Amino acid sequence: MPASIARKTLSGIVLILWALIVALPLIVLVNVAVKSPQELLESSLSIPKQWMWSNFSEAWKTAHLFSAFGNSLHITALSLAGVVLVSAFAAYPIARTKTKLTNSFFLYFISGIMVPFPLAMIPLYKLLKTMHMINTHQGVIFIYIALTIPFSVFLYTGFLKGIPKELEESALIDGCGPFRTFLTIVFPLMKPVTASVIITNSLTIWNDLLVPLLYLQARENRTITIAIFSFTGQYNNNWAMIFSAIVLGTLPLVLTFLFLQKQFIKGIVGGAVKG
Repeated sequence: MPASIARKTLSGIVLILWALIVALPLIVLVNVAVKSPQELLESSLSIPKQWMWSNFSEAWKTAHLFSAFGNSLHITALSLAGVVLVSAFAAYPIARTKTKLTNSFFLYFISGIMVPFPLAMIPLYKLLKTMHMINTHQGVIFIYIALTIPFSVFLYTGFLKGIPKELEESALIDGCGPFRTFLTIVFPLMKPVTASVIITNSLTIWNDLLVPLLYLQARENRTITIAIFSFTGQYNNNWAMIFSAIVLGTLPLVLTFLFLQKQFIKGIVGGAVKG
């Protein structure tokens, strides 16, 4: 057997094994979600004797997931829009100019990755309370934008260093200013890294429990994670409802990744390796 065929065969086997490993938790998740509480207590990993598809509709109604979905979509969409705009505009001068000031700004942004959020919880609560933003989506959106900017600037800066400057110089000769050049020429070329920023940050924002738990206290403002958390109790957890709600809650993330997966891979490679 030629070496190239052997390598392809080995690669195929490894990928199949890896796919099975990745799919196993998803299979267990769906398997538990469609079981009755009694059957779940008997055996959580066995194939259901009776497929309880009604668990999904019951979880949807009991946890008021429609309202929670709307809140999560609103917060996630506006947070992503804010972080993409702020990070892209901040990374552009950092990547294109080599001065002590821009280097200082880059280090300033990157240092945000090393600061754990628990250190800022109490000061942020006092700040939002002073600004009357406790229990508002606006306050949570500002927090998410601030938390996700450092890594986003890192990705954008690395990717921008791989875009030829000649494109911008040609635009300047044609009469385009820096702002117009960035919006019409540079930013459209940043689709791969923008997809990476959207996917990585949407995972962080959509799945986050701590920030909504601290700063969104009213029931009508709670997100999907808080809605799922409502199925837990001190002495009893409704695991069938929890897993059903988790399956419903992960669908938007799965669809987002499937839609942007090619751009995501390009952006991660370009943003992390170049420069």
